[in-house]
Amino acid sequence: MPIVILSPFSGRPVKIRDKDIGRSVRDEENRVFYAVPRSDGEGYYAAITRNGSEKDEQRYLALLKKDATADVQKREELAQPVHNAMGNKPKGRLGRRVIFLVILGVLAWAAWTGKDRFLSSDQPADPHQTQSPTTE
Repeated sequence: MPIVILSPFSGRPVKIRDKDIGRSVRDEENRVFYAVPRSDGEGYYAAITRNGSEKDEQRYLALLKKDATADVQKREELAQPVHNAMGNKPKGRLGRRVIFLVILGVLAWAAWTGKDRFLSSDQPADPHQTQSPTTE
């Protein structure tokens, strides 16, 4: 069954096995620390040294208290609606419509002027040139 302790370096939770107690453990940034049983026997704490010390245990308890306070603050922040101090601004839909209409107009003009290129006709390419009737 995994045990979760806080890293003494970053304060982030690290899952360890039961048999890792007293052994070296690495956190998410590959820093080494040790899982040591608490002096009161109620769980474990993370120590920088293999045997731990009273100072390390107090530091870990302060880290737990700080983490619990941070969790409460995060919950309170998420529960409160966020105030938008910038106000609601229009998203510029008019500008997008104008650009779309200009592009559509250019495409329509190009299609109208280029239609003679794609239509086949019996007339010569130069309208001023006349064909002389051939006699046989």
